[in-house]
Amino acid sequence: MNAKEKSFRFMSAAMCIEVPYFQRAYVWNKDNWEELLNNLLENGKSHFLGSIILKQMKTKSGDVQRWSVIDGQQRLTTLSILLRACFDALPMENYDESVKNTLENNMRGMLFYTKSQLEVPKEIKIRHSLIDKQDYQKVIEGKAKEEIDKIILDSEVKKGERASTSNILKCYKYFYKELCDKPENSSKLWEVLLNEQNNILVEIDLGEDENEQAIFDTINSAGVRLTCADTVKNALFQKGIENAGQDEREKEKIIQAYKENWYDVFSLNQETIEYWNEERQLGRLKRDNLEVLLHCVALIKNFYDPDKNTISDLPKVYKEYCAGFDNLQLLTFVKELKEYAQIFRKFFYAFEKTTLFEYENHIQRLFHILSVCEVSTLHPYILKLFKDYNIQTEDELPKKFYDELKKIENFVIRHIVSNTSMKNFNKVCALLIAGKTTIDKEMEEKKETLCDEAICASLYSVRSNKIATLILFWIELKRRSLDGKYATKELKYVYSLEHIMPQAWEAYWGINDCEVYSYETGKIISNVEMAKDVRKLAIYEIGNMTLLTTSLNATL
Repeated sequence: MNAKEKSFRFMSAAMCIEVPYFQRAYVWNKDNWEELLNNLLENGKSHFLGSIILKQMKTKSGDVQRWSVIDGQQRLTTLSILLRACFDALPMENYDESVKNTLENNMRGMLFYTKSQLEVPKEIKIRHSLIDKQDYQKVIEGKAKEEIDKIILDSEVKKGERASTSNILKCYKYFYKELCDKPENSSKLWEVLLNEQNNILVEIDLGEDENEQAIFDTINSAGVRLTCADTVKNALFQKGIENAGQDEREKEKIIQAYKENWYDVFSLNQETIEYWNEERQLGRLKRDNLEVLLHCVALIKNFYDPDKNTISDLPKVYKEYCAGFDNLQLLTFVKELKEYAQIFRKFFYAFEKTTLFEYENHIQRLFHILSVCEVSTLHPYILKLFKDYNIQTEDELPKKFYDELKKIENFVIRHIVSNTSMKNFNKVCALLIAGKTTIDKEMEEKKETLCDEAICASLYSVRSNKIATLILFWIELKRRSLDGKYATKELKYVYSLEHIMPQAWEAYWGINDCEVYSYETGKIISNVEMAKDVRKLAIYEIGNMTLLTTSLNATL
């Protein structure tokens, strides 16, 4: 990694900068454009705009150097549009031909590149994404100026009209309009943008083999962590575009596959985007649903090693997994990814205070127990089970599938109650997926701590209120499912755990006021210290706990 302060003049180097083809759209708006403009025009102020991360791409001998934009798409796009708007707004009628030629050469040197030294600059230096490519090309080639009246800003909308949908075009018109209204600012901004001493950016260059997601996480550790999902998406579908080469029909297949297997699944509307952006606990960290899914699939397909890899490695391991794929293999994989995504969204519950729980809803019960116990390491195996058994609905689950869910539930709750270490769950999950072990075998290996006798003994000392609440809640639902006198079979998880004999027991449950009996003999314990010890231990017995709708200690 190489980080240097740079002026925007760094764009005059012979190079091609590629925004990943399937990158999300340009999203800056008037507030961002206005802030940028004011910053660059303010005298005596540092114009530092932030960092950009570029990763070197492989090129053939003699080809122009290529870089992929890892971070900073919005800044680079905006600055290049601003430079074009500046050039278009310059009062050319005031300059002689030599100055005009110099200005145009500078503009073209910043925004275009040549494939060989003998060619006139004609390739746009920043190759934009699928979504914005056409509009960006229109701006940089100067065609947007010719159609300026057709671009409608939000502030220009009249009755019966709509603002333009392209933020790229709106960005250009905003800058062009502002600079035409104040012509003196065009020259000033031109000097600011082309001044080699005006270091407005930090450029971070990554080598071909460096892990961009790890760089993301390091740079953003104190702020909002950047998701790796876009990087994985770009790795998958960019591979397809590269495989297609100059075959336009093959490119169209990849674009269509992107729409059907990624965009429609993860970005179709705001509700979909919010679901996949929602965070879940994954070990000690929170990760959004899409990252959790990608992690699960990587484990299922056996190209993620929990002993060697972290979540930051997901883009790298996905790239490596698909490196040798032809497009048929790639399309098969992304379709499979879509199938896993549909299962995940349909069955992998997220719970709220208003959620109603029923004992006979086996899938819901399992995920609630896993959620409360903060166990996510078995999710990949569970996801694989859903796909292997082709589960489409929660009704009439196949017996083998249902039995396996019960075993997982039993396995986890016994670990939690007995306080048995779950550090090896990652390895267990990988072995389960590979068919190299079973839940029954794992239970047998830990039978000393997970057997019925050990669990019964553990229930005499449940120190965690969270676990005690979970146990009593599902016992109550089990009771309601078996007893026909209960009309209500569903309950919300909103109860308060209370100790029948309180933790401060001596005020009302003193050994002189209420005798203490031995569990073994059933006789009164006369030794005061022994009696106190028995009473103290009884506080944490599951039988000394109950669930109430409000706390006994609530202040009225």
